[in-house]
Amino acid sequence: MYILDFVLEYLFVIITSIVLLFIPRYAKIFWNIDISNDLISVKRIQSIDAIRGIAIIAVILIHTCYLLLYNYNEDLEILSLNFINNISRFAIPVFLFTSGLLLKPFIWDKKNIIKFYSSKFIRIGIPYIIVNIALWLIGYNNSAPLWQLILTGGMVLPFYFIPVLFQLYFLYPILDYCRRIIPKYLLLSSVIISIASFLSPFTWSINQFPFFPQFLIFFVYGMLRKDILKKQISNIWGELIIIYIGLQGVFIIFMIYNNVDQNIFKLLHFYNFQMILGFGFIFTALKYLQSNNFVSKLTHHIFVPIGKMSLWIFLLHFPIQQILFDLVKNSDRNFIFVFFHNFVITLFISMFLAFIINKIYHIPKFIKNNL
Repeated sequence: MYILDFVLEYLFVIITSIVLLFIPRYAKIFWNIDISNDLISVKRIQSIDAIRGIAIIAVILIHTCYLLLYNYNEDLEILSLNFINNISRFAIPVFLFTSGLLLKPFIWDKKNIIKFYSSKFIRIGIPYIIVNIALWLIGYNNSAPLWQLILTGGMVLPFYFIPVLFQLYFLYPILDYCRRIIPKYLLLSSVIISIASFLSPFTWSINQFPFFPQFLIFFVYGMLRKDILKKQISNIWGELIIIYIGLQGVFIIFMIYNNVDQNIFKLLHFYNFQMILGFGFIFTALKYLQSNNFVSKLTHHIFVPIGKMSLWIFLLHFPIQQILFDLVKNSDRNFIFVFFHNFVITLFISMFLAFIINKIYHIPKFIKNNL
């Protein structure tokens, strides 16, 4: 991994972080946390499921771009893939933010501790292990022992997210304690840790084990912003998305004007640490989804079922994408056909399999509830 490869992204992250954290108009809404609205119990909310449904579709878009980027070399193709990839990067912030948002205040007793961690393992850990075992058995990835691939998320490219999420769950009791007594300092320290980690690639993983620090701010900010489930959300958040897209345009125009080498042009894709886009999208989408108009209700109707299956879709989609891409990558099909072929078919196959597997996985719970 070469630092130079990430110079563009470092510059982009620094500029967007300055916009969100230090320009008064935006810093005011970011730092204005209110834990007095803490909820003793947070039930599953349709708007959260809907935003997760949108986010998992964005994940599939990101990985479609990933597979195509180094197989197409026309400038317009590279620009299109980078743009779609970059505007879809709200996905990881959404999943981390909503994971922190929906957690109940932690109760320090043996029964609650066991319940907390066992519920996370049953809901996320067991499906993750099942899919890893299935992929191992069909020979998808035998590059390391199965136990190592499970622990590191090395079986499939996006599986790093699961070890990172469990690290944050393990830290949650301490983070929740800090949230109650020093929320402002928790937020400040999370911002510093995440930005410092992102700018230091050696902290991204330890012996191939993905490390959580660069993602900490998204999880913590979800914990600190439970007030959004009750309060009116500011319209200002939407401006951040416009700024994000505008800055991308500036980067692209600068590179075209200076006849930048195409190999560098391909490095214009921005990875996971995107506060300005992540939080801008989350709050804007939640404001829209919590409205009561017809389009909002239709959006709920379409994306809530997808959001409820998002874990299984996440676990299944990338191997499906790779198989589909391998079928057409050496053909003479044009760029647009390959893109939509990979994205659309992956989406529908993933949702179909996720629906069936999710039903099967919950049969024991259904039987227990009906005894």
